[in-house]
Amino acid sequence: MKISIISVAIEPDNLSFPLGALCVETALRSEQRLKDNEFNTVLFTLEDAPKDAAMITKESAVDIIGLSIYLWNRDWYDVYIEELSKIAPEIKIFAGGTEISANYKSFDISKFIFMTAGEGEATTPIALTQYLNGEEIKGAGIMSEANPSFSYASVLDLRSLDSPILTGVCDPFLEEGGSMLWEMTRGCPFHCGFCFESKGLRSVRDYPYERINKELDYIVNKGVTDIFILDPTFNIDKARTMKMLKLIKRKAPHIHFSFELRAELLDKDLADGFGSIFCSLQIGLQSIHQDVLHTVGRDFNLKLFKEKITLLEKRGIVYGLDLIIGLPNDNLEKFKKSLDFTIGCKPSNVDIFALSMLPGTKIAEDAEKWEYTYDHKSPYVIVETPTFSKEDVAKALEIKNGCDEFYTKGQASMYTGLICDTLGIKPSVLFKHFNDYLVFLQSKGHDIDELDIFELQDTFLKQLMKQFNKEEYNDALFSYIEMHQGITYFFEEGTSPVLSLYYNPNELAILDNQKIERFVAKHEPFTQPKEYGIIEYGDGIDFIELK
Repeated sequence: MKISIISVAIEPDNLSFPLGALCVETALRSEQRLKDNEFNTVLFTLEDAPKDAAMITKESAVDIIGLSIYLWNRDWYDVYIEELSKIAPEIKIFAGGTEISANYKSFDISKFIFMTAGEGEATTPIALTQYLNGEEIKGAGIMSEANPSFSYASVLDLRSLDSPILTGVCDPFLEEGGSMLWEMTRGCPFHCGFCFESKGLRSVRDYPYERINKELDYIVNKGVTDIFILDPTFNIDKARTMKMLKLIKRKAPHIHFSFELRAELLDKDLADGFGSIFCSLQIGLQSIHQDVLHTVGRDFNLKLFKEKITLLEKRGIVYGLDLIIGLPNDNLEKFKKSLDFTIGCKPSNVDIFALSMLPGTKIAEDAEKWEYTYDHKSPYVIVETPTFSKEDVAKALEIKNGCDEFYTKGQASMYTGLICDTLGIKPSVLFKHFNDYLVFLQSKGHDIDELDIFELQDTFLKQLMKQFNKEEYNDALFSYIEMHQGITYFFEEGTSPVLSLYYNPNELAILDNQKIERFVAKHEPFTQPKEYGIIEYGDGIDFIELK
């Protein structure tokens, strides 16, 4: 039998590595009773038409396919399954993934030979063996048309699993200079009401250090340059975290790592550890309002949070922050205050999400209590709440879009604060203005994705400076912005742009911590802008005037 595991990622990027599917493939290959079968993993993205993907599957001469179904690809799979059933009804289908674990009743089980809930490595080899042997398909976490009652798989001992990396199963997706997902632990001890982990065992299971050590050697030898660590809270165990950071520093100093962590668990030692490797961090802030966070089992201490973030800033560690629109007790004004605080922290990026009422989470179970109106089909996004009207949700999403484009895509962390201070407005107001500007351009037939984001920023800001009667600060502001845009370009492209500045870059650096009014009063601009280039200097950069 030829058996394929089908994985569908959001888009082709560093998160498209099909680790979940590869783990299931590894478990199937490790099952002695399935050794006579042929296995592989096939990756699509949401950019691939599901009907075209179904035809590719038909032409691959596969006998059985397994689907890895998640929140973001559910609609894609619905079309794919429907099309495949028309053009290749002989191909049998099984499925697993969090969407099935959380929302099993929404699936037509007659379309599948079996479905699994929980960790697929525990259930899939058993169910597939039963099917191929003509046996009754049953067991913990296994549902079939004959045994449709939902159950959840037992939690695995991670020491019992073969490594998809060390067995070579990942090889087709490991490329020199490429990226991958990697897992060091599973589980989370916290119970945030909006997360799939909110009803779990609240336990964290570790892969053996010896396995991780060998996997890292393998990854380094493959030439991978970017790794996203999937651990929900990487810094939950300080001793283990420090051990892993030291391992990375010793063996993979050239590889960029991305980690998710809790800010309140940071301390000086951990900050030093993260600062010693090439990495970026993502921190789930969600909101700064205690009455909002309390409803989903989280706490927030503003002073403590600032102290922890300062540990990262002092060491130059790149980090991003997450926010959620529409948690219980949240409203538009609270969201804007959370965003304004977030921008004040100068994260490299801000990821903002409208709340999804994920089936199986605590908040979804309490949806009636909180009087939520939301889409009951994937992706289950809220429509309105008693404190966040439909109109206000739409306004928050407009601000989110402006932030996504201006701040995160435009990599504006270093100058957004100066812009807002110069104009006398909050970041949330700036982002609303930018979103309105983008909407205007789109109404004139422009494709925003095709336009240079730095040019968009400059054109927009020149209009805004004129509107706010602040043009006297243009030379200083736009020189400062161009300097930082140039730095971004230099690190991304490896070559220096030509910067046209009205001030010496060393003087412009003062604006990092000084109001623009005082700067302009103390520093005279050049009569004509001068051109500068960027060069590497020691562990950093320097500017040279171009004659």
